This record gives sequence, C-alpha cells and structure tokens, in this order.
Amino acid sequence: MRAVSGFRPIVIVLALALAVAGCGSDDDTAQPQEGITRAATTETKPDETKKDADAMKKDAASSRRPAGEAGLRVPAKRAQIVVKDSELGRVLFDANGQVVYFFEIDNRNRSACTSAECVKAWPPVLTSEPPSAGAGADKSLLGTIRRGDGRLQVTYNGRPLYFYEHESPGEIKCHNVDLHGGLWWVVTPRGEPAV
Repeated sequence: MRAVSGFRPIVIVLALALAVAGCGSDDDTAQPQEGITRAATTETKPDETKKDADAMKKDAASSRRPAGEAGLRVPAKRAQIVVKDSELGRVLFDANGQVVYFFEIDNRNRSACTSAECVKAWPPVLTSEPPSAGAGADKSLLGTIRRGDGRLQVTYNGRPLYFYEHESPGEIKCHNVDLHGGLWWVVTPRGEPAV
C-alpha cells in the first residue's frame, strides 16, 4: 500500500509543534529545549514594586470606612463598590464587605429615605470623592447624589445605595423586606434588584 504523498510532511510538522509546545509537561520549571528560547521576562525593580504596593495600600485605605455599626455612617474617602458571591447570587458590597441595598420608592438620583428613623436604620453609602468600581462592578453605573445634609451618597445605575444598620460584613438580613414605606433589595452587578 502506497502512502499519501502529503501525509509525511504533516506528521513531521505536528511532531515539531508538539516538541516546541512542551506538550505533556505540567512542570513550569522545565528547561527550554535546544534551539528554543523562552520569552524575555521584565524584571521589576524593588523600588517599583514598593511603589505599586504602597499605591494599592493607599487605594484600599481610601476605599474603606471605619469598621462596625458606627462606621456605617462615616463616608469613605473614595467608596469602592465590589461584586461578591452571596446566597442570592453575585451582588454588590462595599470595600468593607458590607452588602448594599436599593430602596424601592427612591426616584432616579433622589433618595426617599430622609426621615431620621429611615436614615438610622438604613445609613446611606457615603463617599467624600467620586466612588470607584472594584472587582466585578460596572464603573459606568457608579455615581453620586448630594443629600439634604450636603453629603455625597453613592448611586449605582442611578439608584442611591444604603447599608442596613444591624448587619455585619457578609450578612444579608433584609432583602425584599418592607420597611419605611417600601421594599429594600440587594443589588446585582447589572444594577437591578436581586431575585
């Protein structure tokens, strides 16, 4: 039986491709094969690494507010909204790990939670500077409104964000609860109430 004339070069090319790719090696420390050079790596100078680490610490510090229930009423320098997993799926939290809520009766870019009782139970998510989008959050949906007391409240998809005062970081106790004249919902990354 005679071999197909074009078959042999294809087998040789495939064998060379497999050898170049290092097929079958799970060891990232494998030495390069003869005639193959590894991609050049860029060395980071210690000063640059320290500057990057310092910048990350500064960003993290400015996105956090003081811990605890009293900290819910203190604006972060630059509040950060992130997406995390929860029992309701992926929802929004602040940089301290506190889940955030929408209030059903709020108008776009206007808070209806203005009474002393409402604000005590549902502290607005406050920031001193424009908020930032952390992992999973959509930067284009972030904004702020000016509350009656002059402070900046973070919005997402045009809706003001709130905490619930009796929750610890990571807890969700008041999703779909009717208080202060309307329902409170945790928020999806798309800027909608969680189902």
